[in-house]
Amino acid sequence: MTDMETDTRTTGTRGEHPTGGGHSTVRWSAAWVGALTAVPVFLVLQLLVVAFGWITPGSDGDTNGGIVSAVLGVIALAVGGAASGAAGSRSPSSTALLEGAAVWALAVVGLIALGVAGAGAILGAAGGLTGVVVDTTPPVDPATAADAVRSGAGWAAVWLGVSFLAAVGGAAATRDRVHGRTDARR
Repeated sequence: MTDMETDTRTTGTRGEHPTGGGHSTVRWSAAWVGALTAVPVFLVLQLLVVAFGWITPGSDGDTNGGIVSAVLGVIALAVGGAASGAAGSRSPSSTALLEGAAVWALAVVGLIALGVAGAGAILGAAGGLTGVVVDTTPPVDPATAADAVRSGAGWAAVWLGVSFLAAVGGAAATRDRVHGRTDARR
């Protein structure tokens, strides 16, 4: 029995895909395994880098912190993609790329949600301490701020693209090698 014959949860039928293409659907369980692997791997790597003193959070003089965090994200998503490939090793290789893309999307959304939740908790606690907010920061030149935002957005897009390729590559590289298969055909 093949996976297309046994997986009726997403297609509702056995055998051929309802569109007539004969392709198997994406295994969301494999994508979730990858995402749920990538996020903690990233957090642990990030904590280790901070613990070793390689980056200092909140330090204005730490220019390498963003690069180190981006590289750690790429590593974590490659590990998550590999976990997805291993978890979905019984499904066709054609779904590995889609599952790797799903790993990336789920992990990015998960990290954004964790960041928003953490920022909300910090801001809520800080606001509750004084009740009065005093702005002591000097005014920022709007052109300088716009340049910083453009630069940050550009680098974020580059590293998100690299991490996407890492997740997809990890899933594709692992899929056929888990059970000793090296060809793309099943």
